[in-house]
Amino acid sequence: MLFFKDKKTGKECLSLAEDGSKKNYECIFSVCPNPVCTCMTIDIDLTFIPGQNHGDLPKLCHSVEIDLDRRKLQTPPKKKLPPEEKAFGDLLLSQLGDDDFKFLETKHFAYKNKITETADINEIEGYFDYDEVERNGLMYAYNGILPHGDQILVSIKEEKYLIVDQFCLLPKCKCTDATLDLVPAGEDAMKADPWCAFRLKYAKKHWAVMEDFPPPIPLEEVRAAIEVQHPDFYKQLLGRHEKLKKIYLNCRRKYYSPPQILPDRKVGRNDPCPCGSGKKYKKCCLKSTTPVGFPDNRSAISGFKFPDDFKP
Repeated sequence: MLFFKDKKTGKECLSLAEDGSKKNYECIFSVCPNPVCTCMTIDIDLTFIPGQNHGDLPKLCHSVEIDLDRRKLQTPPKKKLPPEEKAFGDLLLSQLGDDDFKFLETKHFAYKNKITETADINEIEGYFDYDEVERNGLMYAYNGILPHGDQILVSIKEEKYLIVDQFCLLPKCKCTDATLDLVPAGEDAMKADPWCAFRLKYAKKHWAVMEDFPPPIPLEEVRAAIEVQHPDFYKQLLGRHEKLKKIYLNCRRKYYSPPQILPDRKVGRNDPCPCGSGKKYKKCCLKSTTPVGFPDNRSAISGFKFPDDFKP
């Protein structure tokens, strides 16, 4: 493995074979600051370790951008890398092993996770199917909207699972409903088929098995494992639900306008709007004839609509 931690400084370093000798560099890592971006690009700035004997070599600095998915150099759009930087990047890639890439993937997630969980909610641009949410109660997963957000993992029968928690996003809805899909933890966990799935009213701690994905072991054992390993589980779901609803509401205000509803009777300009918004007709659907454009749904993981008998 090329990456190591300097025992004296505690800094992350890299040992690279160049020109027949080993040269050590200090590393500074950075990633894309967009919380909802799913790119796997990491930037590495490298400088010679101070005090290291490099003969007449000056204290050089290299900057390398790596696409971890493709394990290739990432070239900035409409910009060519200087030949010396391209050569250095190719040299670095040629010596990186699986352990090095695993190290970089872990580093990438840690940085993205910190960015995601400390981001201003008002600045997060999530991608939603607004019509499906508003009309059919489509639910969204926390890690679907925030792919690098905090994950909830649980070990059951010596196997580790990711809990994919999905919530209702309707701004006026006061429900505490959630669906929980348990999928095998791994690189493609968010795309994996559920090992089992549950309906949960987290405020009342009321669990129910999803008929399509019943657990191979009793529900009580699964629930006990989750509650023991996550003592604040229900409080955690409340916080994630509220955060997701705030993100949705902010994005809804920016990108969505309900389709105009044509009333059966004539509505005066100062009458309440028939869409039910509570605003006057002249300040609501009268002035809106077409929905405002909004981004395509690229990263959200949708859930299901609760049956009517499960609504509070």
